[in-house]
Amino acid sequence: MSKKNKEQKEEKKLKKLENDLLSEIPTVHSEEIVAYSKNHEKQADSDDKTAEEEQMEADEPVAVLEEKKEELPPYVIATSKAPAAIGPYSQAIIAGDLLFVSGQIPINAKTGEIEGDDIQTQARRVCKNIGKILKKAGTGYHNVVKTTCFLADMADFEGFNAVYAEYFTGKPARSCVAVKQIPKNVLCEIEVIARLK
Repeated sequence: MSKKNKEQKEEKKLKKLENDLLSEIPTVHSEEIVAYSKNHEKQADSDDKTAEEEQMEADEPVAVLEEKKEELPPYVIATSKAPAAIGPYSQAIIAGDLLFVSGQIPINAKTGEIEGDDIQTQARRVCKNIGKILKKAGTGYHNVVKTTCFLADMADFEGFNAVYAEYFTGKPARSCVAVKQIPKNVLCEIEVIARLK
C-alpha cells in the first residue's frame, strides 16, 4: 500500500472517529429553543399584588409539572414565572416530601432585570419569585420549614425583615447572614425548604 493510500485510510478513520464523537454531544437547535419557549407557561401575572394576595395565590394547590412541557425529570420544578436557572442547577428539586428551592435574587421574570435599588423592593421581588416556584410545585409559603437568607449588608436587616415577615407568616426556621457579594451585586437572596404535604 502506497504512502498516499495509507494517509487517506488514516484520514478516513480519523474522520469517522470525529463524527462518532460529535454525534454523542447533545445539541440544541433554534427550532427546539422556539418550541421550548412556546411550550413554556404564560408570563407572570400582574405584580401589583399585596403580600397577602401573593400568599393566597401561592397557597393554591397546582399539579407538579401538569404537562410534560419540558424534557425534565418529574422531581425538577421549572416555571417561567420566576427567573430561569442560568447555570448547572434547577429552580427547585423535589426530594421525598420536601421541596428545595434554589437561592432567588430580585430578578423580574418578565423583564430579566434586577428590580429595585433598595432592600425592601428587592426583598419583595425575591419573595414573589419564591412564591411562584412554590405554587408550581403545589405548595405555598405556609409550608416553608426553613429559609436561608443572604444580605449584602447587615445594616439592611431591619428593612429586609419587615418584608420577609409579610410573606413567611408561618415563621419557619431561618438563618440570615451577611456575605461579601451576591450575584449581580443585588442586596439579598433567599433559598427555602418547604413541605409538599
